[in-house]
Amino acid sequence: MIFCVRVFPVNLFLKLAIKRVLMMAIAQKGVIYFCIIDVLEVKKPKAYIIENVRHLLNHDEGRTFKIICQYLENAGYTVNYKILKASEYGLPQHRPRIFIVGFNKELVNTFWAFNFPQAIPLKMTMSDIWQGNCSRDIGFTLRVGGRRSPIDDRRNWDGYLVNGEVVRIKPEQGVKMMGFPDNFHFPVSSTEAMKQLGNSVCVNVVYHVATQVKEYLENNGIEETEKEKQLKGRLNKGEWSEFYAFLRLLVDEYLSFGNKEGNPLAEYVVVFKLKHNYTDIEYLKNESEIEIKDDHGQIINTLTVKELVEEISIEEIYQSIKNTKGSSFLLPRVQEYFELLKIASFKGSSYSKGDLNISFSQSNLQYLSQDINLKSNIGSLPTLLNASSATNFIFRINNFEADIDAINNIKTKYKIRDRILRIYELNSSLEFIKCEQEVHTNNLKKVDSLMPEILARILIKYYSGEGSKISDLVTDENEVCRVKDYLKAVLLGMFSSKKWDGNYTANGSILIRKQGDLILYHVIKDDILKDYLFHNTKLDTPSSTRHRFGNLYKEGNQSLVKLNLQIRFI
Repeated sequence: MIFCVRVFPVNLFLKLAIKRVLMMAIAQKGVIYFCIIDVLEVKKPKAYIIENVRHLLNHDEGRTFKIICQYLENAGYTVNYKILKASEYGLPQHRPRIFIVGFNKELVNTFWAFNFPQAIPLKMTMSDIWQGNCSRDIGFTLRVGGRRSPIDDRRNWDGYLVNGEVVRIKPEQGVKMMGFPDNFHFPVSSTEAMKQLGNSVCVNVVYHVATQVKEYLENNGIEETEKEKQLKGRLNKGEWSEFYAFLRLLVDEYLSFGNKEGNPLAEYVVVFKLKHNYTDIEYLKNESEIEIKDDHGQIINTLTVKELVEEISIEEIYQSIKNTKGSSFLLPRVQEYFELLKIASFKGSSYSKGDLNISFSQSNLQYLSQDINLKSNIGSLPTLLNASSATNFIFRINNFEADIDAINNIKTKYKIRDRILRIYELNSSLEFIKCEQEVHTNNLKKVDSLMPEILARILIKYYSGEGSKISDLVTDENEVCRVKDYLKAVLLGMFSSKKWDGNYTANGSILIRKQGDLILYHVIKDDILKDYLFHNTKLDTPSSTRHRFGNLYKEGNQSLVKLNLQIRFI
């Protein structure tokens, strides 16, 4: 799979390039790149192709492009770029554009350099486009706006001297300059069609770039068996933590409840059945034996706990999670581990609150099919609520007449805090307006009708430098219980960007402590669960560039600022 922006799978790029003309460009601001990163991290295509205006390379003195490259590399992709002109690939139009191409380092052998396609001679000139004698062989870049400038004006791009007369570019000439079929029809006005052409891509350039990408993939693809091995065996630290907890639950006799400080209680449960939520294989613990059953309930393997411990080095997995730098790693014997346990994959879904499904007994009661998520304190601290554009809160800046750019130019280490404090120094105030996405507002109100306003106040305190721990930021007794309910909802049921019905889809959470032992937080001890969340979480500042917040901006006659909510465990 190849991911492209503007989007063209190699075998269909011509057709989709034509369709792209019907879309207004969404990449006018660099923020679209962080949406691209999200797609790459989730879908993990073999390659990507990105096209944009050449000025991206030098925007903000090159800092914007540097950030984009850094995120692409952090997502596991190589970065190759070059400014290409349409006139270098057979079409009579300058149109210099930067093309960025990269390959998934896990699925493609990236040892050899990627070479952009070599230039080819012009196939036609502007005289061919006009079917007359044109004073220029290569045309101006088609663009949006600025039409009808005098032909000798430096801003002119649509006026040409043909057969001694001044003529203006129309869609019938524009489609030829862009490499579209002569019979391509725009179901819009001529003015709108020219705008869409200006926002489109040159088909011939995309063709040659995509052909080169296709050839590189064919020559440098990792063998299928090796790819399968990597897909199955290379897990990120979160997935390795799930696998580690899964093994500990198979081996350990008891699972202790945790207290609000994150330490084990004397009370415990006995797990007798478990499964990973994304497979149909069940594991039944019967005294010292483990029965592995398929989706039909048939036993496909039986192990003793002793055999499992002898075959799989659980301690090695723990130490690897603890000490390995980087987001993912591969253990040499992981294939053997998976085969022994009949595991096809240990990768889960981004939209599920339950990682494992366990059945356990406690105080002579049995609790069947309990969906449990996992939080690991091994390595970096886990998040409770991940940042996204959905977790942006929008505030109006009242009584504000200062220069917005002057405040946005505050770029200290704690720039957002310092911008907020500067707003207060100017005797202005922040007033919560709404969440950026309505679905988030509706979800919050399912917890409590005042939850958007409560969280907005917490955000202002945090970004004003009044602390980060939620238990320190929430001091109103009437709000403490509400915030506890919200934290529980985030842990067990609610996603910020997905419509929520108000129900919990998980029953509890297992914490993997730094020491490597596991403790359980469950709704049967609801007060402890909520107390733990309240006293062991804090607000965190995510990337303001990626999530598009922290800058002041104008909307009509209002001055506004967005603040983002991200919650991390302590």
